[in-house]
Amino acid sequence: MSINNLRNSSVERSELDDWESLLYVVCWLGVHGISEEEQSKYQADIERKCRTDKDFKPPLYKWEYGTFEEVADSKARYGNAEWLKDKRLLPFGNIAQCAMPTATKDCSDMEALTARISADLDVALGTKPADLGVLIDGLGVSEACREWLTGVSASGTESRAQINSAHTSLIHFIACRMKELRDELNASDAASNPKRFLLVCGSGQMQTEVGEDSSLNDLVYMVVDPSANQPKNANPASAVLFVKTEKSGRQDLAYCQLIHDTRSLYADQPNRRFAWGVTICATLVRVVLFENDRMISSKDMDMTTSTGLSAYVKFIVSLCFCEEHQLGYDPSMTWCSENKYWIIKCPGRTPDNDDEQPATYYARDLVFVADHLFGRHTRGFYASADPELVDQPDTFIKDAWPHAERGSEDTSRNELAILQDIVQQLEKRGIDTTDYVRPVRGGTVRLDDDNDDNTDTVLDPVAGDIEVAAAPQMGTIAEDDETDSGSLPTELAAGRGKDDEACAIDDSSRVEVIPYRVHRRLALKPIGKPLYALSSPYELIIVLADAMTAHSKILNLCGYLHRDISTNNILAIEVDGRVRGVLIDFDCAIKVGSQRRVRAERTGTPSFMSINNLRNSSVERSELDDWESLLYVVCWLGVHGISEEEQSKYQADIERKCRTDKDFKPPLYKWEYGTFEEVADSKARCLEDVGTFTSSVLDHFKTDPGYDMLNDLAFDLYQNAITIEDPFVKRLEKEARDKINGDLMTTMAQFKDAATNALYNPSPN
Repeated sequence: MSINNLRNSSVERSELDDWESLLYVVCWLGVHGISEEEQSKYQADIERKCRTDKDFKPPLYKWEYGTFEEVADSKARYGNAEWLKDKRLLPFGNIAQCAMPTATKDCSDMEALTARISADLDVALGTKPADLGVLIDGLGVSEACREWLTGVSASGTESRAQINSAHTSLIHFIACRMKELRDELNASDAASNPKRFLLVCGSGQMQTEVGEDSSLNDLVYMVVDPSANQPKNANPASAVLFVKTEKSGRQDLAYCQLIHDTRSLYADQPNRRFAWGVTICATLVRVVLFENDRMISSKDMDMTTSTGLSAYVKFIVSLCFCEEHQLGYDPSMTWCSENKYWIIKCPGRTPDNDDEQPATYYARDLVFVADHLFGRHTRGFYASADPELVDQPDTFIKDAWPHAERGSEDTSRNELAILQDIVQQLEKRGIDTTDYVRPVRGGTVRLDDDNDDNTDTVLDPVAGDIEVAAAPQMGTIAEDDETDSGSLPTELAAGRGKDDEACAIDDSSRVEVIPYRVHRRLALKPIGKPLYALSSPYELIIVLADAMTAHSKILNLCGYLHRDISTNNILAIEVDGRVRGVLIDFDCAIKVGSQRRVRAERTGTPSFMSINNLRNSSVERSELDDWESLLYVVCWLGVHGISEEEQSKYQADIERKCRTDKDFKPPLYKWEYGTFEEVADSKARCLEDVGTFTSSVLDHFKTDPGYDMLNDLAFDLYQNAITIEDPFVKRLEKEARDKINGDLMTTMAQFKDAATNALYNPSPN
């Protein structure tokens, strides 16, 4: 339906509404696929991403699930600069300086080459055009490039392919001149070599012959070794950055395209720390840097002016001279193409050894993919310290960018310190830690011997102009939910003027505040399997019971509240042939006082967050919020199914119903899609009373064997954790919470016993 139609506006309908509907048909089928086979594959891919990225939102999902107004608002946002505000756009004119070489010699050579190439371009634009589709000796640019740089084709009628062809010729010209000048300077021993050359390819395939007839719509910078004329690789995993072209001059659309593809860059490159990008709108070029909290964009570089062209040439040459980490790569994580595994340096001391030299691990499998723009960019690997045992991993490597306080020794937000403290306290009490995640080693990743990897090193050398917060401000850690759509707290929001509505960028540098983060890596044991790998509800109940037993002991004996109970943070392991559960991911955990309550912060995974948490209320958080999260985990898996196969079948059934009944709303869909307030309101409605909870949640549980027991568990959790006086204001004293917690632990123990008997001691009938 058209937006006017969805909003039931007073505007008369016309054929334009039908044309708008056709646009949505084309977009829908273009994204989801046309055939049933393509759509099934797309859905399977989406489900995998949803499991590995707790905050991933599928493209166009709001077109399918929501009220008429919500669907209309979602469609309207795709052409609105307001959408870019949600993407945390930060205008900063000099961001390209982050690519400047750090070595003095490299910097001076880069400046000299930039000046020579810019001067050569002025000459080339007045000479007979020549197509530079490959690295060749000689001087010249293509006819399309000459027209683009001189403004002859700036009428707005040129196609994306024409602009891309012109831009490709420019990049190849720069590479040619760098190669020639390098050879000249080497002969006189006057300069150091560039570390790499950059060429442009299209759609993930390196094409070394690109002329005026190119039909490429998507450009990618690829690395070419200085000793060769061919790219090292020809696949997206080796892309340096994406280039997005918008012939209409709509900068917001170019940004949207760049945002979409940069997500895939993070997914394809596990060693990606941050990402560069370029947008081209007619003759205006912008350089974009994506860091963990912001999309930082340069001012316009007008290719028809000497100043704009020289600035862009300088950026390209800088990328050829700068260090690998300035391209956005992690030097402590490298891919061994010969053996096809990652070589990962894990920093920090071990519990038994004070040696802080990093240890080397080898990993073939990436378990958690960071394919989102903002947040912690958490990645996970199954790894081994022995390369011969890379296919028999025994260690989990967790790589993330949490918020931190600069220069502070405070370990209250440090997952490594928290886990070490928990294990030490439990072992002192003689408690077996088999069912607890244990740190082998870990710490802050280092770029080199002198520099830790953090926000300052990403933004160097402009960190002095962009203010980086020295410490997390109230709410920033809590709202670090790895989404691409949530806005930052007011304290950290970029100052936006009226010009920003049109994505205009002031020529002057602007001071903004960016949260400070550090790059941390942990080696953890044991390795577990995710909940969707379990084979029955009985196994699930046992695993959940073990996880909450650990949760209770960690809280009561060690004084830490987990605050992020979710399907991703509970794993299953096997001990003596039987399934056990492990509670993981203490990123959000915090030390609590004797009353076991902490200040109000929004933490966790939206689908499983408590209602108080979602609403970011002033009520102090306690273990009851985590128990409420467990209820949502049970309900979620009870409705959607536990295994991958069950979840795929459920999704296929839902899609069929949506196609035949346009007003059908899947159960719990509002728990997954929507703002924090919308998710909170949906949960509150579901939990309003026993009858509503039964009809809106329990009646939708699967009916396969074992799900009746899971249904009963959900009901008992609801009775104990929710149906208390003033259920969503849990300002209860410790004694009252102790009783509720004890009742809940008793419930879990009883269900674990029943599940164990059903699984391992089934009755004869």
